[in-house]
Amino acid sequence: MSDDTPSTDPAVTDDRPPTDSSATDAPAADDASADDDDPTLDSLADPASLHDREEVPFTDETAVHDDRDHCNIDVDGRAVVGVTNDAGEVLLAVHREEAVAMLPHGPVESGDDWLATARRNVETTTDLPFEIDGVEAVREIDHFVEGEEEPHATTYGVVFRASLAGDPADADDSADDPADIADPGTDDNDHWDADWFDAVPENTPPGSGLVADDIRLFVN
Repeated sequence: MSDDTPSTDPAVTDDRPPTDSSATDAPAADDASADDDDPTLDSLADPASLHDREEVPFTDETAVHDDRDHCNIDVDGRAVVGVTNDAGEVLLAVHREEAVAMLPHGPVESGDDWLATARRNVETTTDLPFEIDGVEAVREIDHFVEGEEEPHATTYGVVFRASLAGDPADADDSADDPADIADPGTDDNDHWDADWFDAVPENTPPGSGLVADDIRLFVN
């Protein structure tokens, strides 16, 4: 994943804010650690475990590539997070050079806990306190090379929903200006800013329909 140049591949979405790959994930359970009637998760080892849960939309998608050398070939999928505030806005990461906007997200390596990865994705985007509330949607994506009849890889896209936690002012005790608190970005990210949006912006990556679809899950 490139830290500074977003991809425009609508199925790959290799353009999320960078995550700290050296961080240690929480131990992964065999399936979702939650009551069957409660979509809240403590961990998520395998998105397929959510397939039969009525409250979690589960869809099948296909992605067609020019060849097998693409960024999804060595990962289990991507964790996407929609953080909303009390005003009904959603937090988007905005690339400083390319000016494209999208939900915080990143790749999930084999053996990683999906929920821990989702948290890191948000933490690289904002310093504001937040809580992941559950799973909004799951996509099972079969990857094909153009002209081939069988997929060469299958990945998942898991969209988590999250909300602000506690008093946002606590995220920056040194903030004297309310405008500092209203700015959800973090100084630790060299390539991505963050802002609140109440609609799908026009500057999502060109051709990336799934990126806009993910944002649309959280705003009208």
